[in-house]
Amino acid sequence: MKKIIVLFTLLLTVMVSVAVPTYADSEIEPGYEVKFNLDLDSFPSRLDMLDTFDAEHDEDLMVYYFDTPDQTFRELGYIHRLRVYASDKKTNITYKKVFPGVAIPDAIEEASAKGFHGDMSNYKFENDRKEGIDRFSISRKEKFEKNDSLRFDLIDPENAINLFQEEAPKKYRNWDDEDWYQETLGNTIPYGPALVHTYEGSFQGVDADVEIWSFKGEIIAEISTKTPEKDEADQIESSWLKKLTDAGWLSDEQTSKTGFVMDR
Repeated sequence: MKKIIVLFTLLLTVMVSVAVPTYADSEIEPGYEVKFNLDLDSFPSRLDMLDTFDAEHDEDLMVYYFDTPDQTFRELGYIHRLRVYASDKKTNITYKKVFPGVAIPDAIEEASAKGFHGDMSNYKFENDRKEGIDRFSISRKEKFEKNDSLRFDLIDPENAINLFQEEAPKKYRNWDDEDWYQETLGNTIPYGPALVHTYEGSFQGVDADVEIWSFKGEIIAEISTKTPEKDEADQIESSWLKKLTDAGWLSDEQTSKTGFVMDR
């Protein structure tokens, strides 16, 4: 009788394992963000520039980046960004991994080998497109209520670094080596802050974000939009590039916002 029960149990286990299908993780399918820096001097005034893109004010914020004095993290594709808003919007920190100079398929393959997949809704996979070049990135954002250590007008860098260390996602801090990551993060300093004004508008019938960044007496303005589709990103990029160039609104300097702050 015991043998019959054992055989029945084994048979039932096999049947259940066959009946319940297993699903492979979805492949990473990044979205696209098309970006162009604008030449502010080509407009009669900043207000005229905003009117050109039907841009209405959204937020004012301070943006900091954290890296070592010799920018070890940036050299290896790590970006740590802190945003503190003038409004009651929550403070947020962003962990970002970028792959400069790496072809998109190769970057996705590397990310997949590290355990990332398309079903991870708490991560954003994106192709940042500027100057016709796609750069794959992985990012994750954490939000926090305002406190006296992280204010719009002043932050405590040590508190910010502790926050980055405590909240670092496991896959991010383990990309290379966790001990190295935490130790290096402890040696970071703030770059910034850049004062940023954000606006919501449109350009050629496409919803657009306009941002004006100020840091150390320098100013850049960027217009951007996001889409999940490559074909649409290609069309928008081509159309915007032609219009911005023909109108004389395109800046000769297409630096990234990260570079705008960290290279000064």
